[in-house]
Amino acid sequence: TREEAKADIIKYIELFYNHRRIQKGLGFKTPNQMAEDFYKLAA
Repeated sequence: TREEAKADIIKYIELFYNHRRIQKGLGFKTPNQMAEDFYKLAA
């Protein structure tokens, strides 16, 4: 249905795309790269 498709698209964006997309506000890094850098500095 249309609602199921909409839910699947939102889930894809939230769980996959946003974590791999380069973010200008993060210095052109992905959120995953920022997390890695953070934990390296904290160790």
